[in-house]
Amino acid sequence: MKKEPIYSYDKEVDILYISFSPGEKASTAVELNDNILLRFNKAEKRAVGLTLMDFSTLIQLTNLGPRNFPLTGLNDLEPEWQGIVLEIIKSSPVNQILKISAYTPSLAETMPITFVEKPPIPIAA
Repeated sequence: MKKEPIYSYDKEVDILYISFSPGEKASTAVELNDNILLRFNKAEKRAVGLTLMDFSTLIQLTNLGPRNFPLTGLNDLEPEWQGIVLEIIKSSPVNQILKISAYTPSLAETMPITFVEKPPIPIAA
């Protein structure tokens, strides 16, 4: 049976904690960028939670749409782990929060980027 994510927002520090598996401790965490931390079960290659720092900035809209952020933390991972982490974030439940795309400044270069979907809960950001 699939559990609903639990959202916990700390207004004082502007951090949204999302738990996909309440009560489960993550075995691994990866900083996707300076503001997004993915926690997951390494053995099962399954997301356990997300930490979104400076949350109000992450969900700000621009006059062109949602703000996008490069996933610069993937550059610090071995190629095998890059693939695993990308699969986790492209899959449910993470893909309901992080919308992944790519910026291609040239034919030889592709940079994964994301924007944060505003969660389906009231948060005074």
